[in-house]
Amino acid sequence: MEANCRFIQVFSIAILLPLIPEWEASTIVTENLKKRGKQSAESAAQTRIAIIEAATECFAQQGYEATSVREIAQAAQLTHGTLRHHFGSKLDIWEAVADTVLEHYQTRLLPTVVAAGQQQDPLHGFKQVVQTFIDVSYSNPLFAKLLMGENHTDNARSAYVKANFLSLHGPIGILFQRAQSQCEPLKQYTNDSFFMALLSLTFFPLILPGVRTLLTEADVSPQQQTQRIMNILFGAVQAGP
Repeated sequence: MEANCRFIQVFSIAILLPLIPEWEASTIVTENLKKRGKQSAESAAQTRIAIIEAATECFAQQGYEATSVREIAQAAQLTHGTLRHHFGSKLDIWEAVADTVLEHYQTRLLPTVVAAGQQQDPLHGFKQVVQTFIDVSYSNPLFAKLLMGENHTDNARSAYVKANFLSLHGPIGILFQRAQSQCEPLKQYTNDSFFMALLSLTFFPLILPGVRTLLTEADVSPQQQTQRIMNILFGAVQAGP
């Protein structure tokens, strides 16, 4: 049906072109080409998004090694050939997924980090950064699973995550040092140990949700869990159940 419509359009233009002034004919052809090009670009972008979303699910649930390109294509409801047209290899797909995950964190965290650095109260600003990190992690648990899935490996993927995701560690570390002087519980941590505690408390329940139901109430909301993590890190309560 679509092919017939395109044929009719082309046939109609072919008939009308001799009857239209040269500059008008050129304009019609150009506009049609632009419209077709725009539609193609939009379609390609949507296909790429579908591949990345499907691959995120596959990599997070199964791991990189256990996931095949054909599985990703099937999850995205695309042919293997279509997927290969957009991505040359499984590693190319993984890097696109990793970039999406990192952008998810960076676009939400960086404004908070900048604002915290300008606040007169370092502790309040640092708490806002930590809470934003937890909120962002809970907004998409698959991202946390994917990041931690590469944490124990020693390869190009792990290096890629560390080089980009941990780039946030430096600016946040400066805020931590400023806040530490205002909060006695923070003095038990170094910059690195605090960051590891934050990752563990935030990511572990997301990676193994069944453990959370064993150790705490099954109906704990993300907001309640966030507050618990904040209380543990900043000393409002002890780290027990």
